[in-house]
Amino acid sequence: MAEEWFERSFREDYVLVYRHRDDSAADGEIANLLERLPIKDTGRVLDLCCGSGRHSRALARRGYDVVGVDLSPVLLQLAEEQNTYPQLSFARCDMRNIPYQGEFDIVVNLFTSFGYFSTDEENATVIRNMAKALKTEGEVIIDYLNPAYVTANLVAQSTKEVGTMLIEENRWIENGFVKKRIVIHEDATDEPRVYHEQVRLFQVEQMIAMLEQAGFGQIQVFGNYQFEEYVANESPRMIFYAIKQ
Repeated sequence: MAEEWFERSFREDYVLVYRHRDDSAADGEIANLLERLPIKDTGRVLDLCCGSGRHSRALARRGYDVVGVDLSPVLLQLAEEQNTYPQLSFARCDMRNIPYQGEFDIVVNLFTSFGYFSTDEENATVIRNMAKALKTEGEVIIDYLNPAYVTANLVAQSTKEVGTMLIEENRWIENGFVKKRIVIHEDATDEPRVYHEQVRLFQVEQMIAMLEQAGFGQIQVFGNYQFEEYVANESPRMIFYAIKQ
C-alpha cells in the first residue's frame, strides 16, 4: 500500500520546518485554553496527534494525567526524550483506529491535526473516535483552520533558511483541500527532499454536523487562541468545544 503523505511528512524534517512552534507557544495556547473555556481542571486527557508532545507537556505541567498519541515514530521519540512527567505517557496509533473507550475526561486535537484523510468518512471516523474515547460529559477541543481565512490569506510561495538549509513552501487549494509542497535543499550537490501536506477544508456547518452525529452537544466555536467569537470570514481559526452527551 502506498505511503500516505502524513506518514512521510512527520519525520525529522518536520521538526525543522515547524521549529518556530515551540514549547513556550504551546504553553501559552494551553494556558489560554484552560482560562477561557469551562474545562475540568483535573482529569485524564487524550492529546490526539500529539506530535513531539508540546501540548501534552503543557497539560501535564498543570497536573493533568495525559496520554499523547501520534502515528509518527520520529515525533513520538522526541516526545519521549523530553518527558519528565510521571503522569504523561505516549503511544503510537492511527487516529482512525484508537484503542480507547470511555476513559478520558478531555480530548484535545490541536494545531490543525484534523482533516488529513482523503475521504470525508475517514475524517468523520476520527470525530467518532474522539467521542468513543470520552466518558459521558467528557469534553473535546478541536483546533482547526478556518477555510475562508485560509483561502483569503493563502501565501502561494515562501522560502526560509534554517542553518545551511533552504526550505521552499508552495501552497494552493484544490478539490476542497489546502495543499502544500515543501522542498528542502540541504546543499547544492544533494538531491532536494520533497514533502506534501494536505488538509480538508471543512466548513463550520460540516464540522458541527460531524460533532453532532458523533454524539456531541453544547457546541461552541471560537475564532482564535484568545477564544474570541468565531467570525466567518475574519477569524484565523475554528476552535470547537463540545461535550459528549
